[in-house]
Amino acid sequence: EPYAPSDGIDVTIEDIAVRNLLLIADASGENFNVVFTGVNNTADVNLVRMTFVADNAEASADFVLEAGITSFGNPDGDVPPQLVSLPGVKVGSTVQAYFETQSGGEAKYEVPVLDGTLAEYKNYVISKSQMRVLEEAANKDEKSGEAAAKVEGEATEETPAAE
Repeated sequence: EPYAPSDGIDVTIEDIAVRNLLLIADASGENFNVVFTGVNNTADVNLVRMTFVADNAEASADFVLEAGITSFGNPDGDVPPQLVSLPGVKVGSTVQAYFETQSGGEAKYEVPVLDGTLAEYKNYVISKSQMRVLEEAANKDEKSGEAAAKVEGEATEETPAAE
C-alpha cells in the first residue's frame, strides 16, 4: 500500500483517485460524514460508489467526480456532505470499504473512523442543525424527482401512440 501522509487512506483506480478518505462521526455518533478529495484525471464526469461494511451494518454512497479535483464532506463546501449510517461503529476503529468506478474498476480498503477530537476535523462533524438542513435538502430533491417522474408519466399517458 502506498504511504498516505495523513490520517485517511488513498485509493487509486485507473484514472480516479480518492485522497485522504475518512469517516467522521456526527454529533450523535451514529452517522458518518464521508470526507475526501476526489481526483478525476479524465475529461469525463465519473461516478464512484463507496460501500462501507462493519459487523452487521452496510451503507453505500455515490459521488460524482467532475474532471479535476473535488472536495467532499465539508459542510461549508460546494458539494453537500454525504453521511452514511453504520450503527455500532466506534470512533478509532476502521471499516471495510469497497470502491467501484463507473468504468468497472474495483478496490477494497480499510477506512479509519474519527471524530472532532483533533482540531483539523472539528469542522467536518455534522451538528444536529446541519443534519436537519441536509435531510430537508434530500427530501426536497427526492420530491422534485418524484414530481418530474410523475409529470413525465402523465405526458406519456396523454400522448397518443403512433399508428
